[in-house]
Amino acid sequence: MPTIVIANPETTLSVDQSHFTLRANHRKVGRIPPTMMDQVVVHHGVNVSRAALDRLGDLGIPVTFLSQEGRVQARLVPAWKYDARPRLDQARVYFDAATRLEIARRLVDAKIDNGAAMIRLHASNHPHPAFSEACEQLQSLRQSLTRAADTPAIMGVEGAAGRAYFAALGRMLRVDWTRFEGRNRRPPRDPFNAALSYLYAVLTHLMLAYTEAVGLDPYIGCLHSLESRRPVLALDLIEPFRPVLGDRLALRLFNLGTLQPQHFHEAQGPGNGIFINYEGRMALLKMFGEWTTQCDEALGPELTSPGTLLRKEAEKYAALARTSRLEHYCPFRLRD
Repeated sequence: MPTIVIANPETTLSVDQSHFTLRANHRKVGRIPPTMMDQVVVHHGVNVSRAALDRLGDLGIPVTFLSQEGRVQARLVPAWKYDARPRLDQARVYFDAATRLEIARRLVDAKIDNGAAMIRLHASNHPHPAFSEACEQLQSLRQSLTRAADTPAIMGVEGAAGRAYFAALGRMLRVDWTRFEGRNRRPPRDPFNAALSYLYAVLTHLMLAYTEAVGLDPYIGCLHSLESRRPVLALDLIEPFRPVLGDRLALRLFNLGTLQPQHFHEAQGPGNGIFINYEGRMALLKMFGEWTTQCDEALGPELTSPGTLLRKEAEKYAALARTSRLEHYCPFRLRD
């Protein structure tokens, strides 16, 4: 089922008999059957009635409230969905240092492998010596992962791989109004990085919901360090999907002209970064919503949709925690 994103600040979500109703300026603009909702994401300025929240809770549909900048301000998750057993299984994985390290290694290896696959797919139509060189670097770094003795060493390999990968990604961007010279954030300093940051946040929100749906604690992971209010398991599990879903969609948005210079603005004050504005977010979310519910042949022979892939990844991790069968755990890999 799809994620329902409500972004118009003049909109109110209420409930009308068996359906949810969207109203703008006191006029009904749409109805949504509950069977069409997997989760609801509510942007800044949108109102949700108490009756709608009650119905969403009864149906087990989580609600995420976003700030004006796209950050998560709050999440409402139905209490009856909580079950201690998957979380106890997850805790056993976390406290097994060897297992935790191997999971971190596999996640980073899959991310680097997927980045190389992305480069090869692009190079098949747009060959360039820099793409072959980047793939060689990434393959060498994958081999060095086997020698990483702890999580900081794994993260060091991931950082080196990111620099090589993003240098190649910049060559895939075919617009003349902006440049991309590597990943930067907090704040992003160019439009492409602003779009990447927003897409990564959306992916994290989706994975957070899927981990909760299968009974896991999204704040206990194996790769990223534990911090207050940081959904580290969701961040862990989307790592292999950043090149495949986030970067790939960002390239589409720019190269197809969906995102334009007017969709970005510079924050007030020097050095405060570039951000995607409301119109840009709507254009991005429209394409993202359509894409995540449609089959994509590049994702595998089953023509899986991106949304289905994320849900299966959460289920895969829950199965690992339940069975402790590490030999069966393989994060998603793009087939090129």
